[in-house]
Amino acid sequence: MATSIVFLSIVPSFHLSAQHVSIGPQIAFGDYREVSSDLHYRGSGIAGSATLQWKKFSADVVLSKLKYKPSKDGTATTEFDASEVDVRLRYYITGPVSGELGFVNRTADPEFEAQSVGAVTAGAQMAYLLGPGVRMALSGGLMFGSKYSGGGSTSALGALHLGLGLTVEALRGRVRVTGDYGFQRFSRTTNDGSGDTAAPIQRSLGRIGFALAF
Repeated sequence: MATSIVFLSIVPSFHLSAQHVSIGPQIAFGDYREVSSDLHYRGSGIAGSATLQWKKFSADVVLSKLKYKPSKDGTATTEFDASEVDVRLRYYITGPVSGELGFVNRTADPEFEAQSVGAVTAGAQMAYLLGPGVRMALSGGLMFGSKYSGGGSTSALGALHLGLGLTVEALRGRVRVTGDYGFQRFSRTTNDGSGDTAAPIQRSLGRIGFALAF
C-alpha cells in the first residue's frame, strides 16, 4: 500500500507573514462513489503535508494515494488504488478572503475499476482566527475542463469542490495539529449513441496529522 502526501495551507485572516514553510505527516480516509450509490468504496492511506506562503501568495500541493475497498452496502467487488495530485495557488484579497486557482489529477489502478480524472480548479477560501493559535478555513469552487479515462463530459458548472480545514498551533507556532475535509462532485454524463446517461463521480477525503513550521 502506498503512502499519500497531502499539502494543506490555511491563510490566517487579517494576517500575512512575509514567508512561511510547513511540512508534516497525516493519515487519510476516503469515500468514493461512481455512477450510483451502489458502486461505493471506502479507503485509507498515509499522508504528509507541506505548504509555502510569501506575502500575499501561498501555494499548496496535494499528493495522495489511498487503497479503496468495496463497501459492504454496495455492489462493487474489486478494490483499487487512487493516486491524486491537487495543486492550489492562492492570492490574498481582503479580510478573510483569498482567491484560488489550481488543478487536480487523480489516477486509478487498475485503470478501469474507477475513473481517472483531471480538471482545472478555481474558487475562493475564507480563513478565520477562532482563538489563540486556532484557525479555520472554508474553501469552495468549480472544476473546469474535466477529463475522464472512461470518457464522458461535464458541463461548465457541473463539477465542484468544497473544503474545511482546521489548525491548532503549539510551541509558538512551530508545531501544528492539522485536520481537513475535502469533497468533490463531478456531474458526469456519458453517451453510447442512445443519448446522455448520468454517470456522476463523488469523492470525500478526510485527513488528520501534524506539521512543522519553518
